[in-house]
Order: sequence, then structure tokens, then C-alpha cells
Amino acid sequence: CWMPEMYQLWGGGAPFEQLSSKPSNQLKDVRGTTVRMLADVAASFSWLHQQISAGAPLLVGIASRSDEPAWARECLNKFVVHPGVSMMDVVSPERCEIYKGSKRQHFAALQKKTGIPYSKMCFFDDDPHNIQDVAGLGVHCFHTPHGVTASLFERGVAAATGGGDGGAAVFS
Repeated sequence: CWMPEMYQLWGGGAPFEQLSSKPSNQLKDVRGTTVRMLADVAASFSWLHQQISAGAPLLVGIASRSDEPAWARECLNKFVVHPGVSMMDVVSPERCEIYKGSKRQHFAALQKKTGIPYSKMCFFDDDPHNIQDVAGLGVHCFHTPHGVTASLFERGVAAATGGGDGGAAVFS
């Protein structure tokens, strides 16, 4: 979702300062390192917010293997994706699985909390091993080495809401 990742901020990290309260804002850590959302992440979260606000039956979750879950949660609260709306507003703390462990463990927890079958979920990640691992559950997985792009996001939502190619690991 953003760069640098939390593990890359050793010697820095929280607290994070918002450099703007406008959508697609950037944050600065305690050492002055700028943290920014990648590719079309802000636009994708903005679209999700608008759809959910209009009554679409969508739930958003986070599956993150982070050394610093509190830092990640702070960033989710401070990254603005729509006027007055943070990433966390779209996700909700209850659907944030942020801790050391496998992505399969994260998805099992999300599935248990939401009751949504894996075939109705999509997953975006920059690590090809995570994509292969989670695809084995039947989740629609998309490799995003440079962040979630609009085209991959649209493919993921279409696959999860329409059935599609359950469990396929998409690397393009």
C-alpha cells in the first residue's frame, strides 16, 4: 500500500505527521522520512468508500505481516483517500489483521470474522510467495510489485464479486 514499508523505517517510525489532509497525502516519520501511498491505492480506497457509502455490500480488510503493527495502524488512520476519509475509515479496525504470521493466518481470521468465503475475497500483495500461498485458499490474488494499479484493482473486485477465477495467482 505504501513505501517505505514499516520494517524499512528502523531508527524512525512513529509518530507520523500528516503533510496534508487532502486525498493522496504523504506522511513523515520521526526521522523525516516521507511515506507515500503507491500507485492507485488512494483512488481504489476512495472508490471503495463511495461504493460502501452508497450501500454496496463490500467489506475491506487488511492482511499485513508487520514488525510494527501500531505504526501501520497509525498510517492507516492518517492516509487520506477521500475528503475527510482515511484508509482506516474504509477498512475498520476490526478487519485489520496486522501482526507477524502467515498471510494464510490473516485470511483465516478475516474469514472467521466476516463469514465471507475465500472465493469472494481478493488479495493484492507485492510478495509473490504471499500470492502463491493465499491463492491456495481460493482467494483471488494479484501480484502488485509497484502498488495496486487501477486495472488490477478492477480485476480483483470483479473476480471477488462475480466468482471468476478463484484461487488464480495473477502476475501481470
